[in-house]
Amino acid sequence: MFNTTNHDDKMNKNIIFAILMQLAMHVQALEVSNTAGGLSSKVTNMDITTLKVTGSMNAEDFYFISDNLHKLQTVDLESVSIEACRTAEGHYWRWDFAADVLPVGSFADLPVTSVTLPAGLKAIGEASFAGCSHLASITLPATVDSIADFAFAGCTSLTAIQLPASVQVVGYGAFMRCTSLASLKVDSSSRLRKLDATALMDCPALKTIKLGSSIQSIGERALAGTNISSLDLSTSRHLTEVGDWVMVLTPVTSAKMPNSLTSLGDGAFLYASSLAEVNLGGKLAKLNDYLLAGTAINGNLDLKGVKSFGDYALYNVSTLSVVELPETMTWLGTRSMAGMTGLEKLTSGAGRVPELGEEVWAGVDQSSIPLTVPSGSVDRYKAAEQWKEFMIESGWLRGDVNGDGEVNIADINALVSIILGHVYDDAFMRRADVNDDGEINISDINAVLSIIMGGSFKATLMPDTGDRMHLDDVYIQPGEERTLAVKLENASGYSSMQCDIVLPQGLTLVASHGAQGYVNETCALDATTSRTVMYSLSRTALDDSNDGVFSITVRADAALPSEAEIVLTGILLSDADNAGWHVADCRASVTNSTGVEDLRASADRVWIEDHALCIDTRQDGTAQLVAINGTSRDLTLAAGENRYSLEPGFYVVVLNGKSYKIAIR
Repeated sequence: MFNTTNHDDKMNKNIIFAILMQLAMHVQALEVSNTAGGLSSKVTNMDITTLKVTGSMNAEDFYFISDNLHKLQTVDLESVSIEACRTAEGHYWRWDFAADVLPVGSFADLPVTSVTLPAGLKAIGEASFAGCSHLASITLPATVDSIADFAFAGCTSLTAIQLPASVQVVGYGAFMRCTSLASLKVDSSSRLRKLDATALMDCPALKTIKLGSSIQSIGERALAGTNISSLDLSTSRHLTEVGDWVMVLTPVTSAKMPNSLTSLGDGAFLYASSLAEVNLGGKLAKLNDYLLAGTAINGNLDLKGVKSFGDYALYNVSTLSVVELPETMTWLGTRSMAGMTGLEKLTSGAGRVPELGEEVWAGVDQSSIPLTVPSGSVDRYKAAEQWKEFMIESGWLRGDVNGDGEVNIADINALVSIILGHVYDDAFMRRADVNDDGEINISDINAVLSIIMGGSFKATLMPDTGDRMHLDDVYIQPGEERTLAVKLENASGYSSMQCDIVLPQGLTLVASHGAQGYVNETCALDATTSRTVMYSLSRTALDDSNDGVFSITVRADAALPSEAEIVLTGILLSDADNAGWHVADCRASVTNSTGVEDLRASADRVWIEDHALCIDTRQDGTAQLVAINGTSRDLTLAAGENRYSLEPGFYVVVLNGKSYKIAIR
């Protein structure tokens, strides 16, 4: 009899076997324990789709994978250490490969969907995953500090990136053309300081980006071609530079720059036609060429501190109705405001008429637009080419700082408040620069006094008087108070002054005393710096015949180091002609030790001279320099005096176990 049951079982087993064989052809996994350079001897099946490696690898192993395993989809390298390698065969024109760095082009163009990176990886090499169009997600180890150029370029299935706090640099084109990438975020304690040029260019799905507070620079076209609608960098307080064309042709509607920003590149928002609101941060000296051309800005554009417009800077911004050019403005480039057909009112706070490029207001009906200028500058604007085409009207009353229509002692009080650190609105601050020198200081007080007294008005600013202030070196013990006289050469040539008093740790300003008959106001700017202003309502010349032009009383405590210094900086004098004269910094050493103790103390000395860090030591060695943002570097010292040029800021120098706080201004 024919046994159908056995026949059916046999057929089922054959079918199952065939299916398993078919699956085996598509899913072939391999796990190997490797020694660097030996992977080619461990893998014999070039059709594997899954690979797990433990042990060590080097560049030769990675290039074996990229050259041979063209069906690889899943890779687990979590337990791998990458060793340095020098190979006789150049790969991508490279022969030397560093340890703990994913070599250049490691997985480029492979069909990988999932890669687990080595736990101790320090860097993603150039083009490591370039063209990996099936890679949908990847987790970066917390040890990675840099992502090199084009590392993930063309990873069109990648949807989100979370950068660990350790990443400091994202290289050129690192995520370029990741067309599915919707967000890039950083850890809350991120140390990311550089997003290089084109890093995220042509990522049309990218709507969200967070770069953290440590970012210092964003390269050109870094965000061009993205879908970001709101760019808020206001909390990136170390960001100083944003490159050219960074948001060109994007749908961004609002952009906020941090107060630290000093450079915003050409065409940064060129024809970002939905951009209606922008905050430039307050420290830009120039609106670069094409910066906001073709945008839809319709609110207040704060231009405080801007000195110039580049060519086409506001070209075709037809939605902006009111523009206030600050008193600092000196140049408007070619067609910089052309096509601003919605302009209804223009104000210029500059006493000196800014120079112009060609056809600055081409296409604008200037004859129907009122131009408000400082009262003393009306005739100059009316005589200037292009400017004279506006309806020119007088602005505020010179000297009327508080805007009440009169010039009196209240305006002097307002100036003192500003000089001591109070900030008012833009119009108020513009009126406060009474002598049109671009600064608000003691010379403006003298200018107002001149107006009140009916005297002549003269607005000039000299860079350096040549006369010097002097403060004697001081010896003071903890718990002691000392009153120190400040001397001035040729004091009788001046009638008012201001300066900042910078004290070392352990020394406190108790009082500042003006000469008899002078008004003296002092205000703390921070924990170590105070500003003092001194002037005479009768404009009496300063007298330095007895106890100096002014004096300060200081108190010492136990925190005062054995060697320190008092610095008088930002010194400005003003004379009867309202001219402001800058004076070189004045320095005096402070010590709390006796002469015998000085001989026994360490010979190391750390001080600031002419804006440079100076270190004097007896022997060769190193010192650590720590910036206020936490970054540090070693300084190589030779026996004797060493000098280093530093960027302005606050630093701590650690030398032979001692810490010295310094400020470069």
